[in-house]
Amino acid sequence: MSHGGEAAAAVPRSPLARVFDDALVTAGARADVGDRVAAFVDVARRYQEPGRHFHTLRHVAEMSAALRVLLAAEYRPPAERAAHACVLAVYFHDAVYEPRLADNEQRSAELAIDVLARLGCPAAIGAAVARLVLATASHRSTRPDEALVNDADLRVLARPPAAYDRYVRRVRREYGWVGEQAWREGRAQVLRSLLDGPVYATAWARRSWEPLARLNLARELHVLG
Repeated sequence: MSHGGEAAAAVPRSPLARVFDDALVTAGARADVGDRVAAFVDVARRYQEPGRHFHTLRHVAEMSAALRVLLAAEYRPPAERAAHACVLAVYFHDAVYEPRLADNEQRSAELAIDVLARLGCPAAIGAAVARLVLATASHRSTRPDEALVNDADLRVLARPPAAYDRYVRRVRREYGWVGEQAWREGRAQVLRSLLDGPVYATAWARRSWEPLARLNLARELHVLG
């Protein structure tokens, strides 16, 4: 088989893999396609670890779709230039996820820097992706690209009630080791923090997603007592 045929055979075939690979290439990755595919396989494997019920590849896919909507709605030159870093941040933001740990975002950011460097991306790309990943720890946005990633991550809060309730049940399963009272207290604190001010940072999300998100959050908070 020719080298061209080998390369074609290695090209990512799943939609998620293709989006990841396109973002890598756009970001300036110099690694060959085989190494890029291997990087995606490793990231995908992480999202399929036992114990994950919400923070899975489904979440990556839904967050990626939400990011595309926000990029189209919030289109402006800075957002366009930052799009590839935002896409990569979506893939890396929960790559390390252990509910018992408090530094998952830090570990995910470090992983992103390491992987992107090995794939030959400019150091500035790794730094940007790491910053975006770290921003998801608090969902506080100080820059437009952080607003895009954070709002995409919180898209699930504005799903119809039945879908929102499924999300809550899946997160609860991930924290199955936490007692019911501790879960209620901790979850209520998270909900109050989200409700303390706008849930979303981009203008489009505030117009389109904020009303339903606030209703869902308030409804869950009421159920928690």
